[in-house]
Amino acid sequence: MQQYGKALAAVLGAILVAAYAALGGDSRIEPEEVVQIGIAAATAIGVYLVPLAPQYRWAKTAVAVVLAVLQALATAVLGGLDAGEWIVLVLAGLTAAGVAVAPAMSGNGVTSKDPVVPAR
Repeated sequence: MQQYGKALAAVLGAILVAAYAALGGDSRIEPEEVVQIGIAAATAIGVYLVPLAPQYRWAKTAVAVVLAVLQALATAVLGGLDAGEWIVLVLAGLTAAGVAVAPAMSGNGVTSKDPVVPAR
């Protein structure tokens, strides 16, 4: 959990969005829901692939936040906002928040919680 916490939070968010799309509402995956699932999957993949660099410890969180905003825009533009769409937006926001607070450590030993040491 210490090493992959941010990626696990993003994967959990993607699973919840996919489950809601498949099981919620009419129990069919419509084109708008395919886009929502795709953005959620891109969030999980992006958070996993972005390394933690000492000077950019916020990069994984930035990926999650940018894609959560894209999720909100795609949801609002493609299908409008109804009661069911708000759930997807809440899941996107919770995913970004989960990524922000979850721990992570890259293969280079940099963690998301270490203080940044100024260059000398």
